[in-house]
Amino acid sequence: MPEALSLLCRIPAHPESRCWAVAWSPNGALLASCGGDRAVRVWGRDGERGWSCRAVLGDAHSRTVRRVAWSPCGQYLASASFDGTTCVWKRLQDGFEVVATLEGHENEVKSVAWAPSGTLLATCNRDKSVWVWEVDEEEEEFECVSVLSAHTQDVKHVVWHPSLQVLASASYDDTVRLYREDEDDWLCCATLQGHTSTVWGLAWERSGQRLVSCSDDRTLRVWQRCEGQGHVSPMSPLHRSEPSWKCVCTLSGYHGRSIYDVAW
Repeated sequence: MPEALSLLCRIPAHPESRCWAVAWSPNGALLASCGGDRAVRVWGRDGERGWSCRAVLGDAHSRTVRRVAWSPCGQYLASASFDGTTCVWKRLQDGFEVVATLEGHENEVKSVAWAPSGTLLATCNRDKSVWVWEVDEEEEEFECVSVLSAHTQDVKHVVWHPSLQVLASASYDDTVRLYREDEDDWLCCATLQGHTSTVWGLAWERSGQRLVSCSDDRTLRVWQRCEGQGHVSPMSPLHRSEPSWKCVCTLSGYHGRSIYDVAW
């Protein structure tokens, strides 16, 4: 029998609007939420079973905040908004302050993700692009180092590999794309096809050998990395072989509507 789960706490995160996403801080002490009220809220434990709001970050975005992501060090929180910007907030002793506003996308930013190293940030947009930003934490500067236009439709989600500098993106064009750095730029190194409708979300297994995707087609697909079976990339100066990715499992029949997110 499956293990039973009990409700510990219900948080009225954004009572007057939709709550779009939540994210745990690296040490699990804080929970960030974002919503249609254009605000980010940070929650902390209050006693054994309760949670209280520690900060309301509501003065940076002019439209819905779609996604939040903590940096690996836990000192920065990034928020992606439908106003076309991504804000980076620094955690202080008495709250948070905006240290950078990343601009350049043509319209809604749908997702933001930190690389495990903390030196890279990725954003994606309705303009069909994925942007890779280089992070200088000492100077608190963020520079766009690559604009990736491999998708043909709205890009919904980005997520970094747990140990490698490999980025995955999900799109309205029904595909998943993988990217890696090549000399001074980034390139699309794999396209995962199989879903028959929008791919909404992605999650890496901790080992990085498997990736799961969820879709509007009401299925989950698990993709396995297959070493030594990929194509030789003409984009690489060494013409090295790229690893291939094979769908090893399709889970269907469990949901009656779209699956919007997934986690290992």
